[in-house]
Amino acid sequence: MTDISREQLVELITREVMRIAGNSAETEEKDKSGFPDVLVIGSADKLPVHIRNKYNLHGIECYKCEADIEKFEKIYITELNLTELADIALGRNTRAVQCAVISGLLCGKEIFLLDCALTFRKLSTVASRGFYQLLEGYVRTLQSFGIKLVNGQTPIDKYTVHSAPGDDLPEGIITEALAQDMVKKSNSSIIIVRKGTVITPSAKDVFLHASKTIETV
Repeated sequence: MTDISREQLVELITREVMRIAGNSAETEEKDKSGFPDVLVIGSADKLPVHIRNKYNLHGIECYKCEADIEKFEKIYITELNLTELADIALGRNTRAVQCAVISGLLCGKEIFLLDCALTFRKLSTVASRGFYQLLEGYVRTLQSFGIKLVNGQTPIDKYTVHSAPGDDLPEGIITEALAQDMVKKSNSSIIIVRKGTVITPSAKDVFLHASKTIETV
């Protein structure tokens, strides 16, 4: 056997690892081609892993006309600006995103709106109350159309939070000021508190204004 240097050996091993990794990636891509097609409006990375693993994901660039919607089993929305939110609620199909969602509604497709797409909710404590409620009204309109609002948590994630609550969960009395601080720090639509926690009426108004649901553990 011909002697080879350490550098050559490392290079050969590196090439073999890269080749195997490349083949694995190709195989995974080929396997997913047989999965149901779904349209993702926004970043697919924001979808839960169990969703990404069970569907063949396509971006909005794959939607060219109303007829294209037929090939997609479902629609997931992970990003939505205010213009798109308002247009869809008002039935205006002026751009690709609006047209895709409206076409999906007309064709009876399942549509899921992740709460991470509603970035305006992060400003709930400082936004104009009237304007914020206008935007929330658009969200409720989408829900009345049959669009499902989800928080992006898997059932396992939710169970883990409930079964093993952290030491930082609020307890005692939640005042308006504390509720505002909790809303600012929370990216979820669910606020989890310990059993027996007292929430003042003004704090409840803060959570309601921010469209947060209270759950006790």
